[in-house]
Amino acid sequence: MSSSSSSSDGIEGDLIDAFQAEYEEEMLNEEEEPRRPRRRREFIRRDRLGAHDRLFEDYFADDCNYPPSFFRRRGEAPVVNFTVNGHEYNYGYYLADGIYPSWPVFMKGVTLPQSEKQRVFTAAQSAWRKDVECAFGVLKARFNILAVPGRSYSRRTLGLIMRACVILHNMIIDDERGKNLENIYETVDSNVGPAIHNHAPPSLAARIQMDNEMRDSPMYTQLQHDLIEHVWANA
Repeated sequence: MSSSSSSSDGIEGDLIDAFQAEYEEEMLNEEEEPRRPRRRREFIRRDRLGAHDRLFEDYFADDCNYPPSFFRRRGEAPVVNFTVNGHEYNYGYYLADGIYPSWPVFMKGVTLPQSEKQRVFTAAQSAWRKDVECAFGVLKARFNILAVPGRSYSRRTLGLIMRACVILHNMIIDDERGKNLENIYETVDSNVGPAIHNHAPPSLAARIQMDNEMRDSPMYTQLQHDLIEHVWANA
C-alpha cells in the first residue's frame, strides 16, 4: 500500500509541475508580444463663432456674398393685396383645417361656433376647402403627371401642365355628359402681383418682420372676424 501511494503522489506531483511550467511559458510569451499603442482621441477644434459670422455674411447680410440669384427660388409667396370689411391685408391665405396653426396665412373654420355668423362661415369655409381638395384629387387621379414630384419643372411649365390638365378634364366632362359647356367659362382677373423679392435679397430685419407677420395670431383673429362678417353680409 505504501509503495502504490508514493507512486501516485509522484505522478500527481509531476502533472502539477508540468502544468505550472506550461503556464509560466504562456505568460512569458504573452509578455514578449508587443502591445499595440493606445490611440488617443483626436481633438478637432471648431471655430463656431467664426462659422456663425461667415454664415451671416454669406446669406443673411444686406450685402451678402451669395444673393438669391445664385439659387433656384422655391417656396416664395406672391404679393397679394386685398381689403375685406374695411381692413387691408398684404398676404394671401390657404383654406386649412384645424390641424394647422392659427396664422394669417392659414384660414380655418371656427372650432366651436357660438353664433349663426360663425356657423355660416365655418360651413362655407369647409365647403370651399373640400371643393379645392376634391378638384385636385380628381385631377391627380386622372393625370399621373400631377401625382409625381414636379421640382424639376420650371414655374412656367408647372402652370402650363396644370392648365392643360384642367382643360382636358373639362373636355372629358363635356364629352361624357353630352353638354356644351363652352359658353359658361368665365375669366377672373387676379390681383396677384410679382414675387416679393425679384432681385435684391431682403435684409435680416425684413425677413424677421415678414416671418412675424405670417405668424401673427391677433392678425389671424382679425382676418377671421372680417371674413365672417363678409360671408355673412353676402350670404
